[in-house]
Amino acid sequence: MPTSSPGSGSCSMRSGRRPSPRRTPRLERVPAARLDGPMEPEITVAENAERARYEAYVIDRETGARDLAGVLAYDDGEGTRTLLHTVVWEEHAGHGIGGRLATRAFDDADDRGVKIVPVCTFVQGWLERHPERMSLVA
Repeated sequence: MPTSSPGSGSCSMRSGRRPSPRRTPRLERVPAARLDGPMEPEITVAENAERARYEAYVIDRETGARDLAGVLAYDDGEGTRTLLHTVVWEEHAGHGIGGRLATRAFDDADDRGVKIVPVCTFVQGWLERHPERMSLVA
């Protein structure tokens, strides 16, 4: 996973390429049998407080296996939660995972009664598309 220093001041959502022992082709042929089921993956988002981040998982509908697909790092302050950096793995890009991470962060802030400090430029862009959430910004 790409990393950046938490205090760097800004970020942009990046597609991270996870290291793998073998190179996976970018384009994959999909057998006709796989076209019968739903094409959109099941995605869950959970907070990992120990690592100060939200984690998005893609769930394999056949096996139930979870694959970490992206993260949104944060830092808590006095009555605030600073959203630092969003990363979505390249193989999971294009499924709205970054937006799901941002939505969860704002829902949690609303539930906890804290304000969001959006340092991450992905979150800043997300806010432009969701002005109804601006009341949660510090």
